[in-house]
Amino acid sequence: MSIAIDPDRLGVKKVADALEGSEEPHLLTGDQYRASLRDGRRIVSANAEEIKDVTDHPATSVVNTIAHILDMQHDSATQDALTYVGDDGARRAIGWQVPTKREHLWAKRDATRMITLETLGMYGRPPDYGPLMSMGFLAVIDRVEAENREFADNMRKYVQMSGDLNLLSTDLIADPQSDRRIPRNEKPGQLRIVEDRPDGIVVRGAKVAGSIGAMCHMLTLSTVLGEGVSDDAAIWAAVPTNSAGLSLLLREPTVGANPNPVDHPVDAKGEETDQFYLFDNVFIPNELVFSVRNRALLDVYYESGAYMLWSIMMRLGFRAEIFAGVAQAITEILGTDKIPGVQAAVAEITLYAQTLRAYTVATIEESVEWCGIQVPNPPLVTAGRLYSIREYPRITYLMKDLSGQALISRWPEKVWNHPEFGPMLESFLPGTGVTAAEKNRFFSFVWDLVSGAHANRVALFENVNATPPAYVAHLVYEHTDRSEMARFAREYAGISPESHT
Repeated sequence: MSIAIDPDRLGVKKVADALEGSEEPHLLTGDQYRASLRDGRRIVSANAEEIKDVTDHPATSVVNTIAHILDMQHDSATQDALTYVGDDGARRAIGWQVPTKREHLWAKRDATRMITLETLGMYGRPPDYGPLMSMGFLAVIDRVEAENREFADNMRKYVQMSGDLNLLSTDLIADPQSDRRIPRNEKPGQLRIVEDRPDGIVVRGAKVAGSIGAMCHMLTLSTVLGEGVSDDAAIWAAVPTNSAGLSLLLREPTVGANPNPVDHPVDAKGEETDQFYLFDNVFIPNELVFSVRNRALLDVYYESGAYMLWSIMMRLGFRAEIFAGVAQAITEILGTDKIPGVQAAVAEITLYAQTLRAYTVATIEESVEWCGIQVPNPPLVTAGRLYSIREYPRITYLMKDLSGQALISRWPEKVWNHPEFGPMLESFLPGTGVTAAEKNRFFSFVWDLVSGAHANRVALFENVNATPPAYVAHLVYEHTDRSEMARFAREYAGISPESHT
């Protein structure tokens, strides 16, 4: 290790043990990752059943997809996109590289693209996403340092430890949705400090979402958007997923147990689980505390979330590229690709993808420097985010519309293998240049991507992920500087250049 840590105290002993003696001391393999999750965490299924091992349960089968991505860190064909070589000559996951140069942002973009192609962008919290909340902390570390230099040092050490151990994390921000007539500070679920100890703090309450948290090592906690929050509820910290007193209650799954990969090629990779986080007197050691009772940090969501919002926009952009390719394949298989109206629909999907690509490039090319690190241009990120989620329902509608009856006239593999029905379907339902069975398989893929229960969950998630459209629009208004052009317009029209007040 590059820094001295107590793995037991910080809840990462299983991770440190898994990496012990590895050729790549800072990169988990898929099997090491699975082993690291058997750490005593408390995960409860939607049926209120204790999940003893998240690596071997249908509700958390996405572990296998994540493990595959971690194995890609060791594959010579993919490791350069997913890892970087540090000053000590050792490789670490690209997500934990602190972006001191613009080229580091390009490297993170390349990793996001590769992971999106593996997951089809179905997961809002893939392995490259988790570190970005911590990068956001570093982007505003001057505000933390003004409060407490030790807290700022904790942030820096946490990022270093996480890179050394290849930790997977997710962010915890949102409070439980409950009666808005009750002041936020009076709600029983409000996460707050209930005890100060010489070696840390004890918290009680709840948080929601934190997608894929059951399969992560750490939860990055930050209290923001803080109107009505008391001092005791103003907390920034990292929380080990296996902390005593922490329970993760999973939502009802949208993917059936062990789906056939022929019938459901996307669902078979598993789904991202959301959960309710219940903190029952959970101890957080001092080393993982980044700020407490600092109400000045309650309003820095726009700044501290800059990287994670950028990641979400990029993932949707690469997902849009997949959509454009799928749309083209739909029309070719159905033989509709020469119809002007169909071409116009594909062009609209392509425009969505190209526009998001332009946003992604612009946010890097016009990055800004905060606290010594490069931050993707925040106003452009916010505008791109708003565009991505506003247009998403329209794009998925077009995908369904292009498919026509092919999304409905689908049958499982067992029917195609039936001696009576299989040959009849093969005769009646061929596509253009593909057999009927191939056409069926392709549209099963499209179904999983945009129409099934899993796809609908993803669509709902994208709409509210890291703030809903109305609030993103507010951020666009608040944080995009229009003053120069407003003055220009006034002066050109020959009226007072003073701003309206």
